[in-house]
Formats: sequence, structure tokens, C-alpha cells
Amino acid sequence: MIAKNRKHVFNLLRIVICIGALWYVVRGVTVDDHITLTDDSTIAGRVIDDADPIVVLLTSGEQTSIARDQVAVNEQGNLRISYGLRTAWYASNKWLLLLALAIYFPVVFLQSLRIQWLLKAQEIKIGFLDAVRFSFAGNFLNFAAPLGSNAGDVFKAYFLSLHTNRKTEAIATVLYDRVVGLASLLFVVAMITLFSPADTRLAEFRPYMLSMLGGGIGLTIVYFAPPVRKYLLPQSLLHRIPMIDHIRRADAAAHALLKHKGLVVSAVMVTILLQAIAVAAYFTIAISLAFDARIGNFLEYYTYFCTGVVIQALPGPPQGLGTVELAYSYFFKTFGSASQIICLAFAIRLLVLVAALPGLWVTMTGSYKPQASIDLPQEKPTTDTSKTKADLASV
Repeated sequence: MIAKNRKHVFNLLRIVICIGALWYVVRGVTVDDHITLTDDSTIAGRVIDDADPIVVLLTSGEQTSIARDQVAVNEQGNLRISYGLRTAWYASNKWLLLLALAIYFPVVFLQSLRIQWLLKAQEIKIGFLDAVRFSFAGNFLNFAAPLGSNAGDVFKAYFLSLHTNRKTEAIATVLYDRVVGLASLLFVVAMITLFSPADTRLAEFRPYMLSMLGGGIGLTIVYFAPPVRKYLLPQSLLHRIPMIDHIRRADAAAHALLKHKGLVVSAVMVTILLQAIAVAAYFTIAISLAFDARIGNFLEYYTYFCTGVVIQALPGPPQGLGTVELAYSYFFKTFGSASQIICLAFAIRLLVLVAALPGLWVTMTGSYKPQASIDLPQEKPTTDTSKTKADLASV
């Protein structure tokens, strides 16, 4: 199959996955509220007052009252009231939505600090304001470009390479920046599931998260272990690999991170902080939409939101459109109605987009480009050529 046809098939598959996932989720979404009574009958309308008795404006326009003990409860003891889209959105606390935006906004500055530190490990110096511009533009392009959550990385990799003669190392650092982010997220979630009580829903994720974490640690050890590297690839095959010089330099850049453990540890810590801030913002949105969101189940929300971030990063529909909603419908089904879950997913996407809007100005003005008068420093290899060749010979 030629490359053009493969691209069309892949795009078609992404569309099918997106539509299929969204259809599965919106099946349970309604405009009106639905109250299930103890006799399994259902009343449709809009809940005006959820006190005792519950006041409902019926779809016919009439108003009725229902005693709370006449309403069925779920396994968690919550009333079986499925709020529709209209109630879920208009009844939301708009001040809390604005608060969520204020909580989330510092995330981009922590992202900028992380990429600046990782570039420093490669002896590539960029100013913090430049790093902020790259982060804003990258975050915005995650929404505006058809590549989805990978578009920002492609943008940062290309334009970072314009700011230095060490282009391969700059491009590789963008990849390592993504690896640090996902690895940190996986570690925190694995620890949450590891120490969760056995009778909680989080315990169901424990084997999966620990397996992924163990696999990641194992691959890292294998990659950097000298005995394994020595026999990984025969020397006779290395020279046949396309762009072997760039692969050598990217490999040397990975080893350079090991020599700057302080910077890497700092990058991990700031990643955990920015992820906690982002989850706090998402959690605030859940509260504003009247989810069952409280301190006691915050770690569950943390795990589920982080899993959604991982799903967004996977190949598939742009920004995980449909697949994230599908995951949320499973994770949050005991915390809110299908309509609330749809509103939650939409509000989170809107939050991230609004926080990334300064990136539109960056991309339109071209302020991410290096100044024409900049005299780029001469390139310095991360390791000397002979050592790099010998290293890959033993890779």
C-alpha cells in the first residue's frame, strides 16, 4: 500500500473511531432530567429544587413534587436523578468554572520551565520567555492542527531547532520532554493504585498500572545497560540504518540526561506539580457541574483524569475526541449522569483551549522565530565522535 493510501485509511479509521465512541457515549445523554422512582417508573422534566420534596417542572409544563423517599437510589446510596444537558450546564457554578481557569493557567509556565531545564542538559540555552512562547504555541496547535496532541510537539521540535545549531539534540529533547511527562504521570497513578484499599475501584487499575510502570522501568534499564547495548545490534547492521548519525546523536542526548540527574529530577518534580494543578482545575469543574466530587474521592478523580490525558496522547482521533468521552463515561458513571459527563469533557477541552489562546498570538506574529541577527553558537557534540560511535557499536 502506497503512503498516500495508508494516510487515507488511517484518517478514515480515526474518523470511524471518533464517531463510534461519541455515539456510544451520547446514547444516554438527554436534554431533560430523568428521575427514577422506587417502582422503576421514570419522570422526565427539569429539577427546580432537589430538597424534600423534590420539585420538578414536567415536560408538559406542569409542576409536581416528589418525596425523596419515593426516588430510587443507586449502589452508592445516591438518588437516581439523571440530569440532562440543559440542567447540567445552566445549573453549573460559573464562578467555579472561572476559578478552574485561574487554577489551570500556571501550568504552561511549569511546562516551559521543564523544557528549558531539559534543553540545558543538552547545553542548549533558550530564555524562559522563549520557552513560554513555544509552550503556548504548542498547546494551541494541539487543538488547531489536524495532528491533534502531537501537533504541538512537531511545532516545538521544528522551531526549537531554529534557535540552535544542535538541531538533532533539540528535536530529541522535545521527545524526551513528552517521555518525562508521561512517565511522571504513570508513576503517580501507579502509586495511587498501589496504596489504595483493595475494596475500592482504584484497586482494579493496580495490575495494569504496575505492569505499565514495571515495563517502562525495565525498558529503561535495558536501553541504558552497557551489556545489553553491546549486543543489541550487530555493528555490521548499524551502518545500513538510515540517518544513523542523527540516531547516534539522539542516543548521546539521552545519555546526557543521565549526567544531569539534578535537572532531570527537577523536571520530574515540576511535572508532578503541574499535573496536580491541572487535575485540581478539572476537579473544580466537576464540582461546578454538581458531580459527586469531594476530598474523599479526589484520588479517584486524579487517576481517571490522568488516564484521559494518556488516551489523548495515543494515536487516534485528534485530542482523543470520542475516546476520552468514552473513558469518562466508564470512570465517572457513579459520580454523575451521562449528560454531566459530556459537559465535563467539553468544559475541560474548553478550559485547555482558552488557556492556550495566547499561543494564537504567538503563531500569528511569528514571535517564536529566532531574531535574524542572532549568531548561533558553534555546535558542540554531546560526546566526542569516537566515543559516540563506540557507544552505538556497543548499543
